[in-house]
Amino acid sequence: MRDEDLRLVESVNRELRDVRWLETADLRAVARRRSRLRAAGAAIGVLVVMSASAVAVAALPERNPLTGAASTNSPRARVEIPLEALLQPEDMPTRVDAPFTQAGFGEPIKIEPVWTQCLEERGISPAWETSRYSRSQLLRRNPPVEDDSTSGWDRSTQLIQDVYRIGPELERTFFAGIERRIKPCLDWGNVQSRLIAPDEWADLFQRQRWEVVDRGFAGDESVLIRHSILETRRDDARGEVLGGPTALFTMAVVRLGDLVTVFNTASWGTDSELRRLAVVAAKRMCVAANPPC
Repeated sequence: MRDEDLRLVESVNRELRDVRWLETADLRAVARRRSRLRAAGAAIGVLVVMSASAVAVAALPERNPLTGAASTNSPRARVEIPLEALLQPEDMPTRVDAPFTQAGFGEPIKIEPVWTQCLEERGISPAWETSRYSRSQLLRRNPPVEDDSTSGWDRSTQLIQDVYRIGPELERTFFAGIERRIKPCLDWGNVQSRLIAPDEWADLFQRQRWEVVDRGFAGDESVLIRHSILETRRDDARGEVLGGPTALFTMAVVRLGDLVTVFNTASWGTDSELRRLAVVAAKRMCVAANPPC
């Protein structure tokens, strides 16, 4: 090795001995910070793009809530979804606790997980649309009621709601997508292993269905979707019927401008109560919808 090369290697070794290497915990902390920075950078980049879109949306005429006519005084377009756009505790027929809420970005608009399972078993990709922003909440009764484990529901749950902001292209196609996905699941059978008695498991066959039971009662577009269990029986030689027709629950889906809300009232809400809440939900979304109302 040449003298100058040897001197370079010795110099590098001396400098390396003076370097303070991070501990494992420090390295993980740095990695977490960098991940958050990358996520923030990506979000800022999207906000820049969406700001340009928002300017274009803001140019749309404002709806008059009484006449439906356009207004020329349209404020700057809304982007994030404020808490005021959700149903409020005072909208509920019973006293509830303060809501538990979460905000999201780029979330798929899944109306119900079991419906997704039906579509997948039918060999159909659900391909749920993706929202721009979302806000979710859970309202529980105050004081809580005793849980009934046989119902499959937490009886204190009064409302589960999601509000999504969608792109202009979905405003035209979202509800058509609901109708398209309903048809394959009008009559669906699936088998699940369940404990039906102490130390006794059985394969249970269930016939289920999803159907639209009402339309056009709130906002720009709206539907009530009912998920029902038609029959539950043993999937074996005995084949005994363990349960007859039982409605699980009904979901309301409402669109106002570029906002879509999906909510259900667990096991307590009637169709008329869901329609009433849907009308209220549409009015609540007015504070954040594009175009405003």
